[in-house]
Amino acid sequence: MTTPSPAPDSWDLLVSAALVGTARRAVPETPDLPATGESEGAAALLDRAALATVRRLAGYTPARVDPIDPDPGPDLPEVGEQAVRRLEAILADRSELLPEWLELVAAAGLRAPAEHLPALLDRGARDSALRSAVAAAGGSRGRWLARFDPDWAYLLTESDPADVFDEDTWLHGTEGERRRMLGALRAADPARGRELLAAVWPDLRKAELRRRLLEAMETGLGPEDADLLETALDDKGANVRGLALSLLTRLPHSAHADRLRDHVRAHAGPGPKDTVVVTPVEPDEAGLLRDLALARPTGEIGLRERSEYLWTLVTRTPLDVWTDLLGTDPAGVLERVARSGDDELHDALLNAIGVQEDAVWARAALGLLEGRVTDRMVKAARGRRSLQLEPLLRVLPVGERCALVERSFGPGTGTRDVWSLLNAVPGPWTAKLVHQVVDRLGGKGWDRDQGGYRSVCLLVAERTPPELVHDLPRETPNLAAVGGGPSDHAYQSLLNTLRFRLDMHKELV
Repeated sequence: MTTPSPAPDSWDLLVSAALVGTARRAVPETPDLPATGESEGAAALLDRAALATVRRLAGYTPARVDPIDPDPGPDLPEVGEQAVRRLEAILADRSELLPEWLELVAAAGLRAPAEHLPALLDRGARDSALRSAVAAAGGSRGRWLARFDPDWAYLLTESDPADVFDEDTWLHGTEGERRRMLGALRAADPARGRELLAAVWPDLRKAELRRRLLEAMETGLGPEDADLLETALDDKGANVRGLALSLLTRLPHSAHADRLRDHVRAHAGPGPKDTVVVTPVEPDEAGLLRDLALARPTGEIGLRERSEYLWTLVTRTPLDVWTDLLGTDPAGVLERVARSGDDELHDALLNAIGVQEDAVWARAALGLLEGRVTDRMVKAARGRRSLQLEPLLRVLPVGERCALVERSFGPGTGTRDVWSLLNAVPGPWTAKLVHQVVDRLGGKGWDRDQGGYRSVCLLVAERTPPELVHDLPRETPNLAAVGGGPSDHAYQSLLNTLRFRLDMHKELV
């Protein structure tokens, strides 16, 4: 027995006839509609179309949707009204201050205003560097809201200090939820977290999931994690291998670190006249390439690949191998490398100091730059090695690095050199350095470098502790030297930014 087909909707028949025209097609029968006064022609068609329209509108059945789970409620108190107005100003035209505002909110145990969460989530979607800060400032309401837009889903993968491990979520949750659960477990019980990840590792088919779960190992990282990280070094995914290598670099007493030391000893050694000799890494050194998380080449390699091999080997090998190998201290190693004229090895060593965050080696490197020639640091900052200076300074305590920079430029330092050097100094700056820089703004040369003057003002506004604004001159230093105009505006803008930041700090204590 077959089910009879439903009768055609009169509306579809009327539309079809209207498209052809009543001069060429008769008005269709519409038994499902009331009778009309006209039975033929355009008038009959329009009358029946009007009836069909009224019936369709009157008979509309709303679609059914599942109700949305309500917001669980705020877990943190919201910032005050003044802070809300401050955020609106930042979102409008001071976006460079948004990271600082978010950091202050989280540090104060507060949360961002609900009405501005969509804007903050959008900012995080466009700038991955903001995501953890947006997650912390958004609180539980931010995570609830993030479920309703795929562009905001990143927030659901960000760890939350309030996360508590739940085995069911770990086994059956989304990728982001599993990462958060593993992170929460690693914070409470690193060994148990390692065991769970090792148990599921062979069955994780997606490289991206393996990488994200491996990221959670950073929490509570210790020597016992080395075996699992060694397993990840053999992963098919280059990103997984690279992350495993980064984590292993932080374990200088592992078997992997010892093998890297052996690789360095095999390729480097003392040269004549207190120099250093390095032999290139060959593409058939499978064990070495594996330890550096590098894929074995399938054909001939060039200078670029050889440089990458050396750079990675030096960067990831514990720095103590060089002092043992050459029988001298860090400064002696750097001097021998410099004497060898091997810029590539020298730059790789400086990069290794920053990556391994070794303050002893950083002092040695900076001491050589400062001691041999007064302006070497400035030249390094503006030269092709400028990226090496900032990591070296960042390793040192604030007071030490600022004092070192204070000694590195004076009244005779060129304006461009001032900016190049200061740009490499992470904030916050000490009061003494700030005053020295502002005094330098009153010096000579700025009338020929208005752009440099503005750039230095921007750095001072960003890296000066805002409470120092009351100690700075209210008038532009030596306005005659800078010719007024744009430079005067740049200095007053500097003061305004510091006042703005100072108010922001007061509102979020």
